[in-house]
Amino acid sequence: MKIKHMKKDSLLPYILPSLFGILFFYGIPFILSFYYSLLNNMGEKKFIGLKNFLDTLQNQMFQRGLTNQSLFIAIAVPLCLILALFFALQIIKLNKGKKVIFLISIVPFIIPSGTSIYFWKCIFDVNGLANKILYSLNIPMINWYNSKWVMAIAVIIFIWKNIGVTSLILYVGLNQIPKEYCEIADMEGINRFQRFYKITLVYMTPIIFISILLLVVNSFKIFKEIYLLFGNYPGEKIYLLQHYMNNHFFRLNLQKLTTASYILFIIIGLFICLMFILQKRYSDTFTTLNFDGNHNDKYSKRASYFANSFTIIMGLIFLLPLIFTISNSFMGDLEIISRYTKEIIEYNTMDLTVGNMHFVNIGFFPDSPTISSYLDVFNDPKYLKAYLNSITIVVPILIGQCIVSSLAAYGFEYSKWKYKEALFFMYILIMLMPLQVLLVPNYLVADWLGLVDTHLAIILPAIFNPIGVFIIRLQLKGFPKECIEEAQNSGATRFQVFKYIVLPNTKPAISILIVLIFTEYWNVIEQALVLLKNSDLNPLSIYLSQIVDKNLGAFFAISCLYLIPIFLIFIFTKRTLLGDKF
Repeated sequence: MKIKHMKKDSLLPYILPSLFGILFFYGIPFILSFYYSLLNNMGEKKFIGLKNFLDTLQNQMFQRGLTNQSLFIAIAVPLCLILALFFALQIIKLNKGKKVIFLISIVPFIIPSGTSIYFWKCIFDVNGLANKILYSLNIPMINWYNSKWVMAIAVIIFIWKNIGVTSLILYVGLNQIPKEYCEIADMEGINRFQRFYKITLVYMTPIIFISILLLVVNSFKIFKEIYLLFGNYPGEKIYLLQHYMNNHFFRLNLQKLTTASYILFIIIGLFICLMFILQKRYSDTFTTLNFDGNHNDKYSKRASYFANSFTIIMGLIFLLPLIFTISNSFMGDLEIISRYTKEIIEYNTMDLTVGNMHFVNIGFFPDSPTISSYLDVFNDPKYLKAYLNSITIVVPILIGQCIVSSLAAYGFEYSKWKYKEALFFMYILIMLMPLQVLLVPNYLVADWLGLVDTHLAIILPAIFNPIGVFIIRLQLKGFPKECIEEAQNSGATRFQVFKYIVLPNTKPAISILIVLIFTEYWNVIEQALVLLKNSDLNPLSIYLSQIVDKNLGAFFAISCLYLIPIFLIFIFTKRTLLGDKF
């Protein structure tokens, strides 16, 4: 290869495509939308100052949504973090099988919401497994969806979905703790609890900080499951901010919608700043550690046995909804009806019943396996259309994200522009904003461009989602700068450095990005509900939610087919995701 002398041109051109997309689809529309929050309505457009803000803060439904959302975050995020850290600590004790258990634990995160949701229905419906157990024990049954325990359903699903990926992040952080700290602890006689409190927690603070932020962001994404379980107008105990904002979307009440978005933006922004201050203050204590104690606590055989047993049980829990879905897809219509209907019919009279209600009889092994449900699905043109819609949405997003994010991350990391960190902070802030806040500028831009009710309304903003820039730049920070300098001294151009040095060494980050983006937009629900009005344009995720009450056999078959692309993506990237060994 003939290498030209590297020009001292700016790296800003590499950032500009991403920056333009961020500003056009998120930043500028969000700032300009402040105008709508100051109007009385979209017809008269009379200026009323901050009245909408006061009205929103006093609105009972907004208060209810904010209260429930805050309660959910306060319960679910700490609980998931603690369990994930405990899970990661148990995996460290394993001598083998770590990759397998992590592959299994990530399954709930990549399984689309529409695929796993019927499993949770079978647990918590009025004739579900939970009430079946209560009835068998002579305990009064509970209408879970309208009870005080309804929030627990959302918490359980959230933890099941996020504990695996969070434990993986924490596991990576645990392995980065320098061995010399542990050796010092051994010499000083530090016991297990003191080592955990004085070394592990302190050193892990930045990783824990990132995990908490990601869990908070994902706590808003649980709306997919909440919507599929409870619909647009759930009971007051599970009414979230997303319900409030989505219902204003459907009514095109932009002045109320933008007001709520700004209030939520301020709340999340303050939370991020507070978390950053706390983690920095706690991290600074690492230089003042004072070891004390009088014994050295090694992992015992008993601890290893417990770790093995615990991880096996957790693995089964992670896989249950997947096994349930696959096995039920091979059941005939009659078997499915007899197992899951509330009605007592001649084929389920031997099952447990109460009054005129039949309890679900969850099955993991078909009595007479058949592929009839798959044959019905392949003969359904609506299914094929929905599948094609999902592919049409996801493929351009993946390609665009990888190109735009790689270029921007390279520009941010190696540019000497003095304002780049301030600009990058804006990227992080947008990345951490709940989807309902970002939907406002997305909808406004789509409306201005006449893209509402087209797939481009979803595709274009997704291409410029800042999460890709953040992930790839995070890996570039650990890339030896000497390689870049050597290439520069050899006369390589900036693009040659990017193409032949930087890009090949960012494969793990790009693999993570591909899995995250594919999972997110293959499972798209909120954007489709807001931006697509024509049902012929709906992706498979929406089609699944519509067919579950009409043809349960087809639902199970479609759910399995729905999983194939995402598992292929995961298998294709797993080597770079997890490495050859831990």
